[in-house]
Amino acid sequence: MTQPRPTKKKAVSGSIDPRWPKPKVVRWLELGAIPAILGLWWPDWLGGYGGEGAAYIAPALPPFPPLLTYAGALILLTACYQGIRGMGHHFNGVVIAGSLCVSAAIASVIAQLAGLSILSLLLTGFAAVFAAGFLWFTIGKVAEITQESRTWATWRAVFALTVITAVVYLSGLYLFATGATIGFAVMRGAMALLTVTFVLCRYGVHCYKTQTSIGAGFRDDPDLQFWAAAQE
Repeated sequence: MTQPRPTKKKAVSGSIDPRWPKPKVVRWLELGAIPAILGLWWPDWLGGYGGEGAAYIAPALPPFPPLLTYAGALILLTACYQGIRGMGHHFNGVVIAGSLCVSAAIASVIAQLAGLSILSLLLTGFAAVFAAGFLWFTIGKVAEITQESRTWATWRAVFALTVITAVVYLSGLYLFATGATIGFAVMRGAMALLTVTFVLCRYGVHCYKTQTSIGAGFRDDPDLQFWAAAQE
């Protein structure tokens, strides 16, 4: 009986810029997740827009985008960029989504300073979606390398929740802008969904930190991180 030929390790030709080692990437991802999630609810920036801050424990400031979340997102983006630097279309996705996230965040602050609150809320929503996007691309690369079912499941769940969150948030913003009283509650619901999405992304970091499959430790030269089946 003929035995199947084993898969062999083969370095792909080319050069990749050095990237951060896994422990440093994990530390930055864990560090960035704290303000990114906390800033969604404290201070109560969304309550400032809706005038309902008094009903919540977290203080409501004058209407303004979530700067604490923006700071956390920058840390997360840096970690994602360095963690999968040069690693194919996932890295390109991180660069594109990250650039759009930063641009939308800056534009939301400018819009608020210009007194365009509805536009600021719209841009804040875009920034949140693109932040989930660059995390999604990073989780996808980890899943591709490790081939662990839990990481693939997290990757799919982050995508689905991001899409649902975007639809709910835009619906709530439209209702809020047209004066419908339910609009603000719908936006609150979208913020809760976004929180769950970011928590899932944080679980993706846990998957990355605790997995032991090939390639995840980044102990070898970057050119040896890629694997290909042996040619027949």
